[in-house]
Amino acid sequence: MTEPDTPGLFHPDLRAVSIGATGLVVILALEYIAVGTAMPTVAEELDGLGLYALAFAATVAASIVGMILGGWWSDHQGPARSVVSGCLAFAAGLLVAGLAPTMEIFVIGRGLQGLGSGLAWVAVYVVIAQTMPDALRPQVFSLLAAAWVVPGLAGPVLAGAVTEQLGWRWVFLGVVPLTLLALWALRPALARTAPTGDAPYLRPATIVWALVAALSVAALNLAGEQVSAGEVLFGVPVVVLLVVAAAALLPAGTVRLWRGLPSVVAARGLIGASFIASEAYLPLLLQQLHGYTPTAAGGVLAVGSLTWAAGSWGQSRMADHGDRSRLLVGGCALTLIAAVLLVASVVLDWPGWTVLVIWGWASLGVGFAYPTTSLMTLRLSPPARVGANSSALQVSESLASALVLAGAGAAFAGMYADSARMAFSAVTLVGLLAAALALLTATRSRARVVG
Repeated sequence: MTEPDTPGLFHPDLRAVSIGATGLVVILALEYIAVGTAMPTVAEELDGLGLYALAFAATVAASIVGMILGGWWSDHQGPARSVVSGCLAFAAGLLVAGLAPTMEIFVIGRGLQGLGSGLAWVAVYVVIAQTMPDALRPQVFSLLAAAWVVPGLAGPVLAGAVTEQLGWRWVFLGVVPLTLLALWALRPALARTAPTGDAPYLRPATIVWALVAALSVAALNLAGEQVSAGEVLFGVPVVVLLVVAAAALLPAGTVRLWRGLPSVVAARGLIGASFIASEAYLPLLLQQLHGYTPTAAGGVLAVGSLTWAAGSWGQSRMADHGDRSRLLVGGCALTLIAAVLLVASVVLDWPGWTVLVIWGWASLGVGFAYPTTSLMTLRLSPPARVGANSSALQVSESLASALVLAGAGAAFAGMYADSARMAFSAVTLVGLLAAALALLTATRSRARVVG
């Protein structure tokens, strides 16, 4: 709860960041979700099916570089330039993709979108840290989580309608003015931000490791669906490189689960990885094991979006005494219980409706835990490290998700030919292991402020 003298989120002094940040998140989320609907048409018209996977991998890889640069830039020169540059790069990427004459140019546009979103998203955290009172931060992070709900529900349908009625290019071109509008709404908040003055300079080694991480994630995203000896030989050193890069890019001790901020950052990655490992295969599971239509299977994910928002709203309403670690543990515990039940539902062939209930429960737990990691990171970061640590939060999630999806994909491909049920059991088990690690890590999250 906020103190009696604490203004609301839409107080004249605060509404610019509340409205602007929420609008920007809606746009980034809408494009992230909607592009999947348009991609088959894009690949067909541009004769670029061979670059289909690269169009997604380029965005993910470039976003990691953007996150690292955005965190340093926000600490060193203030978040305003990073937000503006990120929005302009994202808009430029939309223009390049929407006007692309070939699939190769389209992939370049997708890379620009990833770079821009990485720059802007991390910087928004710093804007919140500098302009939003601590007592209101749980509510603003709840608002940002809710900003994913509408794109999650309407994004695929809207993108499909635009693709059919206007053409796929407008899925990208139509978002450009919305991006600039969100940037305009943020202007008053950006004017109130400033550099911290004592932030460390970006080391060349950090840039190198950011590129290594980005290329490793791209390589894992581009891995084929078939498991072969050659791909395993290729994948193992890539995974090792990714882990080494993570140790270099994230706060010291993150990979070893040191107490305090390192464990908060690690927990964020594991929570996201557990969620994405199940979500990526859930529609296919419902269609193949339970006979759901694509629309009905998508409805289950929509329910998850709603309960995620409910969990995020719930954490914002809970009494806050400065220590949110118990809430993080509780959210991770809910997610772990749901992961156990999801594995059981596949192995024991429970009815399809149970998956709906379980997924809603899992998303509720993530809704509690996810924004809590954002709030704890701001509280555990000195002013000169807010950008770098916010960047680490996003990078941790991207790297952990890439690793877990690679493992889930290999397990699924290796077992599917023999038994679809065993393949889906393996995928849900990977999510269960990530959820268990997330809970373990969350128990180590309480600490004093560290650098």
